[in-house]
Amino acid sequence: MRNIDNGLLHRAFSVFLFDSQNRLLLQQRASEKITFPDMWTNTCCSHPLGVPGETGAELDEAVQGVRRAAQRKLDQELGIQAKQVPLDQFRFLTRIHYKAPSDGKWGEHESKSRRVGASIDNVDRRFSRLHTLHQIGR
Repeated sequence: MRNIDNGLLHRAFSVFLFDSQNRLLLQQRASEKITFPDMWTNTCCSHPLGVPGETGAELDEAVQGVRRAAQRKLDQELGIQAKQVPLDQFRFLTRIHYKAPSDGKWGEHESKSRRVGASIDNVDRRFSRLHTLHQIGR
């Protein structure tokens, strides 16, 4: 929380995936998660890593980096492979300034871009990094 209390900000992203029936895929975070365990959230959220392919000095490079980070995290958390969510199908929705403590020790202070991804119907629900998946209609 010290970094958050000092006003330090980091980059993040949120992904919203819809199925072919236009239902939003939500997840309940795993109980083992450090921040916001058991909370219901968007399809996937995380941070671009400081590694080649997820960073960029120019805007176009940085945007592609966030898309690659979204692909990585969707695979890690939901078993959704990159070929199921092509980079060109992630669309920028908006950017928000987000600050939220989780448990007093951990929290988030982010400049977060919201992205809408491709239609997805096949999700491996056995992954342990989440608690529950649910699809909701409009």
